[in-house]
Amino acid sequence: MQDSRQLLPGFWDGTGWGFGLAVQTEGPQRGRIGWSGGLGTDFFVDPDGTVGILLTQVELGKDMSSLIAQFQSLHEPS
Repeated sequence: MQDSRQLLPGFWDGTGWGFGLAVQTEGPQRGRIGWSGGLGTDFFVDPDGTVGILLTQVELGKDMSSLIAQFQSLHEPS
């Protein structure tokens, strides 16, 4: 079985699991829950109630990593 951390290096840094979703455990988005799907989807819910949803038609990979990073940085919880 392949270690999922080798698939996209850095993808899981500062991230844990809770209720079947990723949970940001450090940094400016600490407490954010969400998920990045393998087929170009991403969503998050911040502790202040902000919800972000990204839907594309591009498979997750190197090209999508920067788009998802930009999307995730659009809102920093207060």
